[in-house]
Amino acid sequence: MANSSDKISITICGDGGCGKSSITLRLVRSQWIHEYDPTIEDSYSVTRTIDGLPYFLSITDTAGQEEYRGLWTTSTLKSDAFLLVYDITNPDSLGALDYFMELIDMEADQREEDNERLLRELGPSAQGVDVGMPPPVKIVAGNKCDLKQGRAVGARDGLEYARRHGCGFMETSAREMVNIEETFAHLVRRVVEARRVHYQQTTPPPVKEEASGMPSLSASPQPETATSKPRGRRSISVCLCGAWRGRTQAGGGKDGPKGRFWRGWRGSRR
Repeated sequence: MANSSDKISITICGDGGCGKSSITLRLVRSQWIHEYDPTIEDSYSVTRTIDGLPYFLSITDTAGQEEYRGLWTTSTLKSDAFLLVYDITNPDSLGALDYFMELIDMEADQREEDNERLLRELGPSAQGVDVGMPPPVKIVAGNKCDLKQGRAVGARDGLEYARRHGCGFMETSAREMVNIEETFAHLVRRVVEARRVHYQQTTPPPVKEEASGMPSLSASPQPETATSKPRGRRSISVCLCGAWRGRTQAGGGKDGPKGRFWRGWRGSRR
């Protein structure tokens, strides 16, 4: 059985008809489907070896049609990574990603708040424990890049959109199997890095007990030089930082529309 560090959950989202299921089935079954069959939600699992290490990928292919978007569950938003897919022949499909960006950004904010609360509650007992969740990883994929004659969204436009929202960017073709394996390998590497950074920054500094019974930070002694001041009473300032906020995008979706369903589920935002 795989360790928790080897398991990575990925949610694929985007407008209907942009090729989410085709990308998923290309990865999982090396199969390409020509007929469009609207998906409500399907789950798949596959094992891939990335950089010499095996990873168990749990993939959720979600609905793109607006009438099904309310079916997104809390467990879906708890994914480690999100692949946001648009159709390069349909400009509207790129704008449709704003809805999903808004949900993911709300989830990132919630994780940050939860991580800070857990650190406060656990205090020193959090030493050596992986606390909370890293921020979600996001990659934007412009699908159907084989349809060169029908292209309506340039690669530069897709890249600029991804940069504004703090995402990685790829162009893919499920038909020609272009960048399918590479996109998921990129997702895995980003998740691994996000976990490493998060758990480093949420680990409190080690403390040790002195003879007086008061905890103090362990520090390496500094060598004295000819210009050093005589040793006297030392004052140490400590800054305990919260979880890394993995959101660097400008206009990160905070002003986007929030549906009534999400206000009821998430509550009012700060």
